[in-house]
Amino acid sequence: MSEAREATRGSGIRLATEAVSRALSVATTLAAMRLDPADFGVLVAVGGLAVVLAEAGDLGLQGLAVPALIARRFSLRDLLRAKLVLAVLLGGVALVLPLLLGGLAPVAAAVLPASWRQTVLAAGGGSFLLTPLILYYGLAGWSEFLGVALRAAGRRGQEAAVILCLRLSGLLATVLAIAAGARVWGLAWAQAASVVLPIVLGAWLLWLASRAAPDSKEAAVGSVLRAAAPLAVNGGLALVSLRIEVIAIFVLKGSREAGLFGAALKLVESLNGIGAALLSGALPSLTREALAGAGRSHQVRSRTAALVALLGVPAAVGMVLQAPGVLHLVAPPGYAGGAGALRILAFAIAVLFVNTLLIHALIAAGRADRLPRLTGVRVGVAVLLALTLVPALGGLGAAIGFLAAELLLAVLAGRSAAVAGFPVPVLRPVLLAALLSLPMAAVVGFLKADAVPAIAAGVGVYAVTLGAAWRVRRLRPLLEGRRD
Repeated sequence: MSEAREATRGSGIRLATEAVSRALSVATTLAAMRLDPADFGVLVAVGGLAVVLAEAGDLGLQGLAVPALIARRFSLRDLLRAKLVLAVLLGGVALVLPLLLGGLAPVAAAVLPASWRQTVLAAGGGSFLLTPLILYYGLAGWSEFLGVALRAAGRRGQEAAVILCLRLSGLLATVLAIAAGARVWGLAWAQAASVVLPIVLGAWLLWLASRAAPDSKEAAVGSVLRAAAPLAVNGGLALVSLRIEVIAIFVLKGSREAGLFGAALKLVESLNGIGAALLSGALPSLTREALAGAGRSHQVRSRTAALVALLGVPAAVGMVLQAPGVLHLVAPPGYAGGAGALRILAFAIAVLFVNTLLIHALIAAGRADRLPRLTGVRVGVAVLLALTLVPALGGLGAAIGFLAAELLLAVLAGRSAAVAGFPVPVLRPVLLAALLSLPMAAVVGFLKADAVPAIAAGVGVYAVTLGAAWRVRRLRPLLEGRRD
């Protein structure tokens, strides 16, 4: 059980860090939501495109770092050299692309039908937001990469310091920009400037951690990028997949509708970050279990699947029951119209947790080459559903399409992990977590209280239920990978 315990310890540290980090991220989003919903919709839509473009500054290197360093496939120096090459490429994209799009927008508006002209011109004006937003997400990726390298070196506490510095700097920059009366443009540049401090901190800590590291044979940048290519393609597709619906609503329904849906999606993404943190902490142990041979032990996978289910399922249930109250609690009154979409998106929280687990299992097993095909299918289905459902149902249709696409990805990824010889037991933990969530659901559904007391009561009831299940020995076999 030592490796399984190490996975749980790593997940615990990373999860605690992410809990604080996500709280800061939510606070940053709430501060930005002091903008008018239409302005916030522009920020969400253009920011979604900037996130995808900023992937050119990583191209899978962050996902490759932990398994590559643990398996000693590449050295830290190899990864940093490749990352610097990509940083130069990203800088060129950030400077040239907005100018190109802004210049083409009037030309395109002149030849398109009149109904499209206003949207195209607005998109052309918004394209100049890409420069600060690409820089922001690209530099944030640098600080996160430095944190991942620290984690691979066993410096989990230092990784936490870098991540929390990144989130706290972003929150402070956003609050100061809004307090100074900045609009979208000023807010974007303030966020871009906020990433400098965490990069300096991460670089300094990594330099201290790597001074005693032995020299190794250098690998060419091209070989590093080729190894990361499947993760790069999958990362780009995954970023697109989380923003298809927002972009579709922005184009088909306008910026205000996009702002309402974007606010709901941001809340779901914030909770999904908890699952991503848990799996990031467990990835070193998953990799070592895969290297040892999948047939020898499945304790890391079993315990990690149980933790994923026991966190993801009650989070989904709670959000479904309290969607209007949560929006009322965290967002200005103008965003109340997004409650219906949030309630549907809430069902996807547990599915997102499971999908993150399956993706990390494939990476740990050395089968990252399967990920682009899986995510590509998910993206294709999401596009078809968005084009079909958004025109008629708006945000509700976008939420339904998002949920359906994630369910399809879960089925395909689970089958792919089994075919790869590294199956992950997810069905049993999810069913047990759903059963254990029933008392919480009954209490929260019965209480006609505001969100805070209802959530507090739900958390308390769920904690008592978990304690009772542990005492009657229904959780121990699940966490230890036993079938009794």
